[in-house]
Amino acid sequence: MISRSAEKNIFARHWEWFVALLGIVALVASVALNFVLADDGEELAGGVRPSGGNAKVEPVSLERLEQTLLAVKAPRLLDDVPEDKGSFLASEFCVFCSNAEGGQSCGRPIPFGVETCPYADCGVRQNKEEKPTLDTDGDGLTDEYEKLHGLNPSDPDDADGDLDGDGFTNIEEFAAGTNPSSKDDHPDYLDSFKIELPLKQTFTSLSLTSAYKTPSGLKINFKDPTHANDYTRGVYSVYAGDTIGETGFVVKSCEQKTRVKKMGGGMTRREEYYEAELERKADKKVVRLVQGVAKTPVDEQAKVVCERGGRVEFFVVNGQEIDVNGWKYTVVKMEVVRPKGVRLTLKSGKTGKERTIEALEQ
Repeated sequence: MISRSAEKNIFARHWEWFVALLGIVALVASVALNFVLADDGEELAGGVRPSGGNAKVEPVSLERLEQTLLAVKAPRLLDDVPEDKGSFLASEFCVFCSNAEGGQSCGRPIPFGVETCPYADCGVRQNKEEKPTLDTDGDGLTDEYEKLHGLNPSDPDDADGDLDGDGFTNIEEFAAGTNPSSKDDHPDYLDSFKIELPLKQTFTSLSLTSAYKTPSGLKINFKDPTHANDYTRGVYSVYAGDTIGETGFVVKSCEQKTRVKKMGGGMTRREEYYEAELERKADKKVVRLVQGVAKTPVDEQAKVVCERGGRVEFFVVNGQEIDVNGWKYTVVKMEVVRPKGVRLTLKSGKTGKERTIEALEQ
């Protein structure tokens, strides 16, 4: 209760106004103090206080971002962890405990290659297992193989590459057990050959002109225009068993045969002719000459192609040897498949392996 003497005191009569004013002053002071502290904090942190609308803004560097993206795209590879110790980055290789006798086991992870489980409450003898191979990128090449030859275990495109440029891919060399870093060590070319048709034919210039019977036997007449300048003028009269001049052929036999010849108006007539069997002295090649036929095929050659490390091609016959970059192959057998085709059996001189290939015209 305020006394009468206090009614004349201005503070007593307006004390609530003074309290409100004091609160306002405290609020203003608090706001001002916050602005001061905020400005000091920016300066301590190295911030730049804008001085006006024309203040320059420093460009943001993307170098750290680019380095991070590059690291994500091609992460660094860790070295293999030694078999006998672990690492704070990668633990030792472990397998699950299994009982070699088929009984119960603890099933806990244990180091690979131990003979018995190291846990005291287990101790069972372990199965002998081969350490599984790792293929991080799933390209068919093991991580160990890729690291050994400088390839990237995280890049699946390595498999189709050709590290040494010998014409064989890295995955082909891996399958063959050869060195993908050496041109001198690569798979056999035997599986790389193919046949290209048509066949190449060579013809004999020798022809059978006539034959007639004599007291000494059947006299057979041949003609070879390529020997027209010889003393024989390219005309030979011989018996079966004789050599035909310098042509390299021997007459094995000669027979008289009959054939039907078509005439005009749908008419036909029968005629007799001779057919001689000759043998080439050089390779025992047998050729049959028919009377009245000027050109007779003697050799049919197959075109064999290999496109490993550069295209090479050969025209081959039976028994011929070919050479592909120092690797020798023999044509063991050549069969002409009628009407148009060929089948070849090739043998590798280095490995002794054989392979049969064929081609048929459609």
